Amino acid sequence: MDAEKARKSKKSKHQDDKKDDQITNNLLDQLPYETLIDILSRLPITSLIHFTLLSRTSNSLSHGPHLANMHLSRSSTPCLIFHSDYPIQNQLHFLHLSDLKVRKINTPFPISEFTIIGSSNGLLCVINTLFPSSIFFYNPFTRFHCEIPKNINFQKHIIVYGFGFHPATNDYKVIKIAYYSALSLHPIAKHFRGFETNSHSRVSEVEIYSSRSNTWKNRGVVPYRLEKYSSPGVLVDGRLHWVSRLGRFNDRVERTIVSFDLADDSFRMIKNPDSSSRGFGRWVGCCLASLDGYLCGVVPRGNGSFDVWMMKEYGVNESWVKEYSVGVYCPVSMISHKMEASSHIWRNMFSQKLVRVLCVLESGELLLEYRGGGLVCYDLQSGSFKEVGFLGMPKLYQTMVHVGSLVSVET
Repeated sequence: MDAEKARKSKKSKHQDDKKDDQITNNLLDQLPYETLIDILSRLPITSLIHFTLLSRTSNSLSHGPHLANMHLSRSSTPCLIFHSDYPIQNQLHFLHLSDLKVRKINTPFPISEFTIIGSSNGLLCVINTLFPSSIFFYNPFTRFHCEIPKNINFQKHIIVYGFGFHPATNDYKVIKIAYYSALSLHPIAKHFRGFETNSHSRVSEVEIYSSRSNTWKNRGVVPYRLEKYSSPGVLVDGRLHWVSRLGRFNDRVERTIVSFDLADDSFRMIKNPDSSSRGFGRWVGCCLASLDGYLCGVVPRGNGSFDVWMMKEYGVNESWVKEYSVGVYCPVSMISHKMEASSHIWRNMFSQKLVRVLCVLESGELLLEYRGGGLVCYDLQSGSFKEVGFLGMPKLYQTMVHVGSLVSVET
């Protein structure tokens, strides 16, 4: 009897939900085009996806550029993508900072092991770990995905990656910078521009994919040795940024910031923050971040604490300002070195970095990710740390700040 009651109650609820959906569908279909676009563009991405499934009109709008572009321009609250490869299978989860619920993402592309090499405009750039020439663009919310053309599969190399979009050219680009030892060059590789050398130094080769042309092109050499740990680069103002290895810059032996303009494919050098004390240029763990759209340099102080310098006006060297100072902290949830060593995610993303600066929360706190630990909020006013965790989070993961969108790309 109880089972029959439960069945009828469930059926009644399903019918009520179906009626509500039909009413919503009719109301949305009756709204003027501009009004509907304005309403939908203000919704969180998960709610927007839900509405596009309810309404025929909303569904058709979701496939056009008008709603996608307006929604993207109004997306102020990012989400966090958690990429986990522990214990075996690669998985993706996301946490929207507006509702703090962890949800699993079922990936539609046929890759068992992968690395995320960037996020831009709601698209992830995903590379096959086992076959690195296989690269996908992927929108985790709409499930749009496409594989870009394959190019040179470099061997015996160090590769630094980058991925980003430039609004002026309406173009998504993937950057692969390969460093070869001259002593181990493959005979075929010597025919490429930039490999003609007999020295014992490492030489470079730059390959650039453009979504507009759907082709790769060879950019020749890059006049800088970039740190592997600064891959996949930090995207700010239509330019990717990496940290160089030690070299002679401005008559000093130090590291420097190297930018790549996605509009004209040019490399440039940016003056370091904290240049008077040479803090950024001399420390191994110095790295870059993007906070609220500003380029930031993370400068270790040698005892586990660090400063965050922010370039307030992009391209203006004098606009570097020390924005935050973060004290020493060791997360209680620190995982074992053995577990950490089993994950290629942490080796790739952290290398010699102790902590990654992810974003500034609406509360004004800094969200940090510690090597071997997890997510930590740092209160700038009190100087206190708070470890954060949510139900459903994977045990070991790499975090990426991501903006949910309807964006897709034609290749």
